[in-house]
Amino acid sequence: MTNDTVVDITAKDSLEFSPTNTVVRDRNGSSLGAYFNVICVVAGTGTLQLPLTLEQGGWASIFLMMICGTIAVYTGNLLIKCLYYNGRSRLPDYPSVGYAAYGRFGQNFIRFFHYTILLGASCIYIILAGVNLHDLLLRAGVNLDPKIWILISAVIVWIPFVALKSLKEFVWLSVFGVLTTFIVIMVAVVEGFLDLPNQQENTHQFIVPSGIPIALTSIAFSFGGNAIYPHVEVAMKNRHSWNKTLALSIFTIFLMYLLVSVSGYYVYGNTTLSPIYANLPQGAATIVAIAMITVHVVLAAPLNLISFSNEIEIIWNINDTCYTPLKAFALRFVLRSFIMVLLTVVGVFLPYFGPLMSLIGGLGYPIILFLAPIALYLKLFGVRSMGWPERIWCLFITFIAIIGLVLGTKDAIIQLIKIKNQ
Repeated sequence: MTNDTVVDITAKDSLEFSPTNTVVRDRNGSSLGAYFNVICVVAGTGTLQLPLTLEQGGWASIFLMMICGTIAVYTGNLLIKCLYYNGRSRLPDYPSVGYAAYGRFGQNFIRFFHYTILLGASCIYIILAGVNLHDLLLRAGVNLDPKIWILISAVIVWIPFVALKSLKEFVWLSVFGVLTTFIVIMVAVVEGFLDLPNQQENTHQFIVPSGIPIALTSIAFSFGGNAIYPHVEVAMKNRHSWNKTLALSIFTIFLMYLLVSVSGYYVYGNTTLSPIYANLPQGAATIVAIAMITVHVVLAAPLNLISFSNEIEIIWNINDTCYTPLKAFALRFVLRSFIMVLLTVVGVFLPYFGPLMSLIGGLGYPIILFLAPIALYLKLFGVRSMGWPERIWCLFITFIAIIGLVLGTKDAIIQLIKIKNQ
């Protein structure tokens, strides 16, 4: 590994360097800020589909949530350990770990799925925000083409994307994003229990064996955040608190998931829908829930996009050292605006984007979230760095990832066939 691909952390541990060993940012972000960034990007729209997951797998799915939350903490820590594998330097991003472990092939393999997840998820968020805005404003008598609302959503996402340099500057927006998610959960819980007297005939099951695989897949992906973790950790002043910060973030997300899924399934049982607000009585509270989840996805999209653009900017040396601050900002502005234009065009004009993204996600998420951190860690540190209990644990995670690969890919192919035959 050459010095132009790593970050020197021995002499100046508080600074980050580009691949050419020039300073690109200070480590002055707080652990609390990292905590909110992780929650904002991980606890997204998956929150609203988890009650259906309990309906698919039964009450036993709660145990699956505990397992998947534990896996999320474990693989997230493995990935960050890989960034510091040689004890002297920090790799700048996820694809660089692939290069350190498996050379150019490893870098390109990780980069393809890593970038696809970051950009694809952002595009899906923009589309979802546009559709939600269309539905909300339609209730108020404003009837515009959904494509126009997608364009408006893209502009709203574009503003913080071009204005904020890194994730450490996104903290307060992340706090607001977490708050909106909590409001959505509380609306779903309160409105659900108010509707309980009308749902007495619904049934529940402790376990549905045939639904466990798909429930497991949905839950596992709801804890996925590895794609942005290197960019969250790099801004932390105290990088040694990462393990504790990640564990606390995932535990908070687990409690949020537990609250909305248990209450939703308890009230609606076998009639549970996704998203859960489709079950709720239509009224002001439900409108608030839709509005809040729209705000959340609008705030989550820039988190993914900033993570992606930061990696491109490192590759192209777009920083305040290689250029004047004004010129560096101008280059970032042009690059990020171009990225946003491409995503908007795809979201508005590509009819098969959703199913295609599901296909790539069905392949990419199990790799990026579960398989890759284990494979990269074993390559860089060696199998002997793990005891037998940890090796068995890794085999169990691999088993879950393979289930996700098979089921996610199968469902995406079925969607594509249905659309093609329509």
